[in-house]
Parts: sequence; structure tokens; C-alpha cells
Amino acid sequence: MGWCTTFDLDRFLTVAGGYLTARAAENTLLLSAAQAAYATRDNRPGHDVKGPPGALFGWWEPPDGSGPRGAFLHDPSAPVLIAGRAPEIAAALAAELPKAGRAMSGVDAPVEAADAFAAAWSQRAGVGVRVNRHSRVYRMAGAVPEQHGLFAGPAGQLRRATGADRELLVAWVKAFKAEVGELATAAETTVDDLLCYGGAAFWEANGVPVAMAAVTRPVAGTVRISMMYTPPERRRSGYGSAVTLAVSRAVLAPPEAGGASAITEVVMITEGKKPDRVAARLGYELVGERVVLRFGPLTGPTPRFPTGPVPRLRG
Repeated sequence: MGWCTTFDLDRFLTVAGGYLTARAAENTLLLSAAQAAYATRDNRPGHDVKGPPGALFGWWEPPDGSGPRGAFLHDPSAPVLIAGRAPEIAAALAAELPKAGRAMSGVDAPVEAADAFAAAWSQRAGVGVRVNRHSRVYRMAGAVPEQHGLFAGPAGQLRRATGADRELLVAWVKAFKAEVGELATAAETTVDDLLCYGGAAFWEANGVPVAMAAVTRPVAGTVRISMMYTPPERRRSGYGSAVTLAVSRAVLAPPEAGGASAITEVVMITEGKKPDRVAARLGYELVGERVVLRFGPLTGPTPRFPTGPVPRLRG
């Protein structure tokens, strides 16, 4: 068989949805991107079109027809997202996409797959490759008891953000986006979306917000910590870890404790060494590593993996 491609989002999820949701933590970015594609499509006039403009989807079928073993989503404005670690499948995708007339700015995939795709694409297209981001994917599953004991945080409490907090949220989201270089979406748009589904929360000390965390909409029983921000003057006090753990506990809590019964795991994607230690202390387990590689003019050899990025939590 090999790679099958389509512009039809519904067909893609019908065929590849089971494969993606069976590994929801590993595939959280692609699942969230597909969810966002639905929202983009459904908000357009005449939303009976198959998918958002320009987006291409696909899955890899083994010769025995036993079901997908890989998948991808390509928005022309972003690196191609790949699910699946097999290098040979990723390399085959690099040969398949030119047939669909696709131009690639980069690849975002598990390390083995990203490296194989980039090697094949750079040879075919004559472009250089540089590391943009190297991250680790962690998950927390099941309710975490208060006496977890791995992290003794600062005094305070969690509070869900409301419309009355919009001005503060916009300021903090702007600051977060500026720090991580994610400026494609206006902070006001991001905040209004978060407030629609209760996706943002504060850690408060003495009644004053000192840190913020945001989670994505649920997909396949999974949410992802998409932002964690502490103002510079409040850092090094444990507030960021406190809000992350409290939000994780809140969404995983059983219904009788006020939690969301449909949520079975929380995913966190980290960069650098320090967040790895934080994730372990909070009770998260490592499920995989990803790398974003960008393509550009040939400028000589560059390392494929970073040597010391600034630690931060990633959205």
C-alpha cells in the first residue's frame, strides 16, 4: 500500500482516527491540529467543504491492509506534522508529497521520523536543515492524590479564570507568546477562545494571581498544558509548578470531586533540561521526544539536535 492522501478531513479521521486516538498522548499535536482544522472549516461560509483551505491529510497503510501505521497533517503555513516513529515511513512521505505539489517549510515529528524525513527532503529539494525545537512529551494519567509527595509547592490555591480576568489574561498571554516566539495568533483571540471553554486558570497567593496555566480543549480523552506563564518578578518561587500540578489534578479529578470524567490523561510538552526534572517531580511520565526541523538555503552543515535551549514549557 503506502501513503494515502486526501483533502477530506472527515475521511482522514474516519480512517486514521483510531490509530491517532490509541496513542493520544504521543499524537496530541496532530489531534489538536485536526480539531482546529474542524473549527476553521465550520466557521467558514459554506462550511460543507471538505477541510480548511490548503490543508492536506494522509495515513500510511501497510501491505497487509491491517490499518494505519502512521499519519500526517500539512498546513502550508506550518511544518508538516507526522505521527509515527518509523524512519522508512517518514522517508517515503518525503517522496510522496512532491507528487501533490507540496512545498515544505519544515517537519514536526518524533525524532527518528523527523530526521529521516528531513534527510530525504533535503536531498530531493536541495535545502539546508536546521533545528528549530527539540522537546519531550509527558503524560499524567489517573487522578493524582493530594498527598502525592513529589512536589511540595508554595501556599496558594487554584482559581479558574473568568471574563472579569480578560485584561490580565491578555497581558500575560502576550508576554508568553513574545517569550516563546509564537505570534501567529493575537493574544486577544487566544484569550477569548480559552474563556469560551474554561481553559485558563490562575494560581493565587494571598488572593493575588501569581501564575497562569492553560489547557487545550479535550480530544480523545486528553488535554494538553498549552501555556504556563509566571511574571518575571514572581519566578523562582514554585508558582509555575504549583499551577501546573493543580490544573492537572483538577482536570483528572473524578466527577464527584468536580473533575471532568471524560478526561483520562494530561499531556505536557517541555523543552530543555530543567522542565524534565519538573515534570518528573509533578508525577508525569515520559512518552516520547519530538523535534521541529526547518528547511532553508544551504549554508553548510548544522547539528540536527539542540545543545542547550532555554528551558520553558511549550504550547
